Amino acid sequence: MCGGKLLSLPCSRVGHIFRDKAPYSFPAGQLMTLYKNYARAVEVWLDEHKELFYRFVPLAKDVDVGDISSRAKLRKNLKCKSFNWYLENLLPMLPTEKRLLASGQLINGATKQCVDTLGRRKENDTVSHYRCLPRRESAYTSQVWMYSKKYEIISLENCLDANVPDPTSKQWKRVALYPCHGLGGNQKWYYSPTQQIIHSESQLCLTIGDPRKPKLFLSACDGSGNQAFTFTNIYQLDDFEF
Repeated sequence: MCGGKLLSLPCSRVGHIFRDKAPYSFPAGQLMTLYKNYARAVEVWLDEHKELFYRFVPLAKDVDVGDISSRAKLRKNLKCKSFNWYLENLLPMLPTEKRLLASGQLINGATKQCVDTLGRRKENDTVSHYRCLPRRESAYTSQVWMYSKKYEIISLENCLDANVPDPTSKQWKRVALYPCHGLGGNQKWYYSPTQQIIHSESQLCLTIGDPRKPKLFLSACDGSGNQAFTFTNIYQLDDFEF
């Protein structure tokens, strides 16, 4: 944004050695200090895109960021480009609000529970459901999803993924997290006018079975409330072709 360069060295190795304890204090608590640092950077650099960040980390929005005028002045003096320029030229694959159809919590009609990663972020981790959390709780971010114009359902760097070799089999059809690859396939989902989330390849529906068992799976679409989901924020819904 300010004229510098990032060089990628494929054979390089980067390590990080953690201290046993921090040599400084956190008067407001470690988490709130982290949120303050996030918010200071966001307010200086993200321009109109900061609201998407606050949607994922709502607690940071209420933090007193202090005086950031010197940082804003530095950006101006360096004649830095906008964050929108950065996204368009360096991160065209990153989901931003302009590249989304919907976002927010994904709430099931029958159970009133939310689709939840439960803090899991590893490849092939199972996706679950849990009581819908208020924005002030830190675990709220595990329930925030983005529905992209590529028809991906995204949580951070991962996408909702389902591998269904035989949609007609009675075998349990698991839904998991997998790094987003942008190629559709197992990660392409249709959000229908009847609020069903349909897996494009198998044409099976995302389903919550027993609300006491935090598992999501795919099953034949039947129009039941266990297969009806609503996003908190819907921007537009495109016509969709399987």
